[in-house]
Amino acid sequence: MAEGTLSATPFGHVLLSIQKKGLSGTLAIWPDDDRPGQDRILFRAGGPAAGRFLDPAADLERGILNIFHRDQGPYAFYEADLIGDGGGVLRGQVDILALIATALRGDVPKDAMVRVIGKLGLERQRVKKGAPLARLALQSNEMAFVELMRAEPATAAILIEQFGDSKVAQRMLYLLAITECLEPYRPVSQQKLRAVSSSSHPPPRASSPPGARKSVSSSGSMLPPRDRVSSPPGGDSVLPASLSNLPPAKTLSGEIVAPRSLPGEPPGELSPEHQARWEEVGRVIGMMDRQNYFEMLGVKESADSNEISKKYMTLAKKWHPDRMPQELSEVRPWVEEIFHLFTVASDTLGDTTKRVEYQKTVMHGGGTPESERKLHVMVEAAINFQKVDVLVKRRRYDDAMELCDAAMSVVRKEADYPAMKAWILLLRDGTGDEEVADEIRVLLRKTFSINSDHVHGHFVRATFLKRQGDHDKALKHFKKVAKLDPRNLEALREVRIGNMRQSRGRSSAPPPRGDSKRPSLFSKFFKK
Repeated sequence: MAEGTLSATPFGHVLLSIQKKGLSGTLAIWPDDDRPGQDRILFRAGGPAAGRFLDPAADLERGILNIFHRDQGPYAFYEADLIGDGGGVLRGQVDILALIATALRGDVPKDAMVRVIGKLGLERQRVKKGAPLARLALQSNEMAFVELMRAEPATAAILIEQFGDSKVAQRMLYLLAITECLEPYRPVSQQKLRAVSSSSHPPPRASSPPGARKSVSSSGSMLPPRDRVSSPPGGDSVLPASLSNLPPAKTLSGEIVAPRSLPGEPPGELSPEHQARWEEVGRVIGMMDRQNYFEMLGVKESADSNEISKKYMTLAKKWHPDRMPQELSEVRPWVEEIFHLFTVASDTLGDTTKRVEYQKTVMHGGGTPESERKLHVMVEAAINFQKVDVLVKRRRYDDAMELCDAAMSVVRKEADYPAMKAWILLLRDGTGDEEVADEIRVLLRKTFSINSDHVHGHFVRATFLKRQGDHDKALKHFKKVAKLDPRNLEALREVRIGNMRQSRGRSSAPPPRGDSKRPSLFSKFFKK
């Protein structure tokens, strides 16, 4: 899962990063107000393919454009299709470059624009050869700025002054820079000099910077974003490199608890015929919950549209809600759902485009009402869980614990949840109570059974051991944290202090002090 906030990384930069990496999955963008839910955009190989939006939109392009005005709120990218096939989904093809050019004509993120133009510095700029200008669908005044650059490359400041319309000039410099249409201009003599220098002294092989993260999060976290600062524009990526190990749909059945309601036992006063029909409703809706559309309609995957239509008509006659007798009114909601599923199945499989997309979902193990419901439950649990950090920092431990328990009750194999609950217990109750200490141990064992390299889990265990006085074992886990996350300053500090003590031939435990009320590491970390 890649995550961040729109205040740190403008929406256009997020889209460009997804396109550059050719990612496939769902981008979720939370609103910057109190509305529940989030906008979701499905990407295929870096391009938008479908969307489900909070605000009504005529098409996919308009739905995405509506998000550009937001300058707050978190976003997260999940490597899974979280759009589904239900109503309200907009599909189509959208060119991200043209979309960004259109969006910037209405609203430009000023801070990002200043930062990007500032990075151009005092070097003269020109339009890069082969730049995808046609995809930007530039207007006449924008093309005039491009022609000015082609006529005489100049610094950003001079170009803005020469063009006359400073707003258009700044917007164009920003647009061309973030879409990689610019390059520094150097006279031929300088280019030749660089070429000779390069051939005489081959450049060193690029290496990863110290502390760079791998593309897959070691914690396997799928939490919605916290207030994390993203890489600035112009780097390798504006998305934090922490892609989630979000499980594919076919692995969710044993991990997500999302039971569906079924009709109860039929009343005894019903006739045998009506009792049999009542039981059939429960049996059919339970069976359909685990079926894909082909199985629901009872057709082969090679069935043509005529066969699908005939099968649907037969089923619709039997299961139309209006054909249910009054005595079975209590099960009518389930009958309406059965009829709705048959209708959606027929509409999807009868449309060539929808059918191809749906078959891809089935190939990945989804496409059933149960899998869709479990994905929804998983995402909703993660959305609610993002509030835990805020509650912990405000020391509202009981409220945070309630959210942890709620998440753990529906998502069984997410290491973040037991690790966070152990952390809350540690902050709230300490280690003096043996029952609490045992519960923390159990939660951490559960964390590591899911993910043995869970960073937060090792951090909690290290702190737990340190508070219990087992400083040597605590140091081992702090070292583990530092190895998994080289940017964790608290772990690095503990490792440095522990190594210094061990190099002097002493235990990593600090010398005894008279003041037993010395502030702990975590009181500093959380500003308690």
